[in-house]
Amino acid sequence: MTPDLITRYAAPVPRYTSYPTAPHFHEGINVGVYHHWLEALPDDATLSLYAHVPYCDTLCWFCGCNTKITMQYEPVHSYLEALDAEMATIARYVARRATVRHIHWGGGSPTILSAADLSRLIDAMHRRFNLAEDLEFAVEIDPRGLDRARIDALAEAGLTRVSIGVQDFDPKVQAGINRIQTVNETRAVIDAFRVMVSGP
Repeated sequence: MTPDLITRYAAPVPRYTSYPTAPHFHEGINVGVYHHWLEALPDDATLSLYAHVPYCDTLCWFCGCNTKITMQYEPVHSYLEALDAEMATIARYVARRATVRHIHWGGGSPTILSAADLSRLIDAMHRRFNLAEDLEFAVEIDPRGLDRARIDALAEAGLTRVSIGVQDFDPKVQAGINRIQTVNETRAVIDAFRVMVSGP
């Protein structure tokens, strides 16, 4: 890498997961403005949906995401009900003919959801929005403890891409960041998704 590239990119930037980025937040954007923006989308608009599941069962000490640790499932279930209500509200303002071509689920960890709730969330999106047949559907995956039922639910939901978190496999580093994740369990999840895509 040349020195000019190092200089150009050696500066802090807003987190890529925030849109609009934090410097663009201000009190002038209220519910009326938001509804106007949604209503102004043309009938033939191409849309992307992002669902944030702000729960994990352990805290990775490097994490800067909006998340909460829970050992109980009830808060997660309640959050999904609120998320469905928000989608219903948004869908009232978005032209039904506008087509959703990209979905991304992030967190937290979306794979904290039960298999039934993974299916319920994608079904709610189908019910509320016009999803393209060739939809790109990506989910952030925590491979730790991910079972076959949830992998199968994601396959049935039409998953096309996964993002699997791996920071380091060095045990000392894992202990230092509070994310114990073995090579074998990570490989097993990757292999399961590969089979899902290519078939046995």
